[in-house]
Amino acid sequence: MSQTPQPENSNVSQSQSQTGGGVRLFFICGLALVALSVLAAPTLVHAASGGSLSLGAVTNQNASVCPGDQWISYTSHGTTYNMTCASATLSGCQDVQDVDFTYGQLIPDGTVNGVVVFLDGGGGTTAAFESDEYVMLQDYFAQGYGIVQIAWNSDWEQTFDANIQNAACRPATFLNYVYNNIYQPLTQGRHGNSSAGMCAQGFSAGSAAITYALAYYGAGEYLDNVELLAGPVLSDIKQGCEVPRASNVTVCPDGQYGCRLGDDKPWTLSPSYVPFDSGLVRSWTNDNSCQGSSRTSTESNADWLAQSIVDENTGAAPTFNYPNTSMSGWLCRTLRNLASDCATNPNDYQNCPNNSSTQGQLFYKNITRDISPPVFNVYSVDGCEGPEGVSEGTVDALAVHGQAPMGEVAIENDMTGQCFHSRFR
Repeated sequence: MSQTPQPENSNVSQSQSQTGGGVRLFFICGLALVALSVLAAPTLVHAASGGSLSLGAVTNQNASVCPGDQWISYTSHGTTYNMTCASATLSGCQDVQDVDFTYGQLIPDGTVNGVVVFLDGGGGTTAAFESDEYVMLQDYFAQGYGIVQIAWNSDWEQTFDANIQNAACRPATFLNYVYNNIYQPLTQGRHGNSSAGMCAQGFSAGSAAITYALAYYGAGEYLDNVELLAGPVLSDIKQGCEVPRASNVTVCPDGQYGCRLGDDKPWTLSPSYVPFDSGLVRSWTNDNSCQGSSRTSTESNADWLAQSIVDENTGAAPTFNYPNTSMSGWLCRTLRNLASDCATNPNDYQNCPNNSSTQGQLFYKNITRDISPPVFNVYSVDGCEGPEGVSEGTVDALAVHGQAPMGEVAIENDMTGQCFHSRFR
């Protein structure tokens, strides 16, 4: 197995949010031969077994220049490894119009330890918005993992029928496409690694995209590990939108399976979407009453619930049983710069908590010891840089000799420690 070169001078993206993780809801150049083989691969994908909803297809692929500086590159000993990108169309999802997107891959030489697909927050129109996201993906590559990124031409949640659960067919289809056409070839042949992991990391709404894929589109059949950062934030859209506001939610109450809080205590916050986030949900669901000024209708509440991740009462049935997929959730408990007047100034996105931890809780509480993934942990993160800035905070539950690691380090260690495929899973 060839060794992946260690960094001499990593090219870190200069694009960085001016408002940090709190302003966003919920929020792949490998070898030319590999890139050409992917473009020539079959484009149709089918519903994975175990999913209650069907997948679409990836079509109209063409080699493309990676747009902007959000696509990772890596420099070691004077050699720069650049990502190879392609443009494509996601089509064939039920009641969902076609949407164009760009994806890229950066694959190490020789035997690969696994593939990490990164899904960014908000509408997913950026490949990696924050500099810390960029650095984490570079670090994965340095440790022998292939990296795949995607940027949608328009918000993946936006559809004609205004149903986010149906719209989630898009990222779910893409994950299944990467599994069949990028990951699988890396496990076969002379340099193949049958123990390589097929893994995904999502931030905010990107974590929601992954959990929709697990709950409704059969992704638990092939994903070996997922890292869910600041979310999933679309767990219960009804509780996020309804007026009067839903009751507060306690994150990781005593005795909840999988919770790792260290010396921290459970915390209680509203699951209601803050103003910026509710504006996005209004657009995605085509319902302007989300967190509006008057009582929401029974019809709106039912519609929001029917397109949530956790809905077990209407439409397609979700599964919360992922016996092959290790999972870690990372939720902000405290903020580094907490404003003192958050109750009266909910528009202070950077310095006030938002709904990401409580919406995450509404998903994680469905995973019990009886249906546990191979590894399942929900971590509290303190001192977050903004309400979703888990990578900049510290994780007390993983402290060694009283020294708690930064979230970025903890997440990277968790991914590289769990991103492998085992026949016993």
